[in-house]
Amino acid sequence: MPRTGDREEHPGTEPESAVSVMKPPSLLDQQAIATLSAGGRLIAISFLTNYGHGAFFHFSALPLDEQIGVSLHTAALAALFGDAELASRLRDRARDRLVETRQREIRRLIATIRFELSDTPSSRLRLNEELAALLEELQVVNASSREND
Repeated sequence: MPRTGDREEHPGTEPESAVSVMKPPSLLDQQAIATLSAGGRLIAISFLTNYGHGAFFHFSALPLDEQIGVSLHTAALAALFGDAELASRLRDRARDRLVETRQREIRRLIATIRFELSDTPSSRLRLNEELAALLEELQVVNASSREND
């Protein structure tokens, strides 16, 4: 006789906690922030060495070639931010793909076990034990993906 909570009547479903939990994409991860910080410092050093701190405040008084240089430094900072953001999104997508792949493997294994072991009461007990172990592993995978956020 099936116990309360057994999923015999719906063999293709998993508990709510086993469903994949994807984090909302963050603007910048830690590596992108470090890259942006280091690159920003390099651009600031280059800017202050070449033009001084007054270049922004007296921009219109600068000769044309220095105005172009100040504009290029500003554009370099914007490009650095865009590159760091893109790299951050690519790392997020790669991590999400790994989590999804692992969850698909676990679901496939769960379906195989349910199909092979659903005939006898002792097999059902073994099935429930295996499913509990697999679902626990899936919860650990979900928890570790949340910790990496």
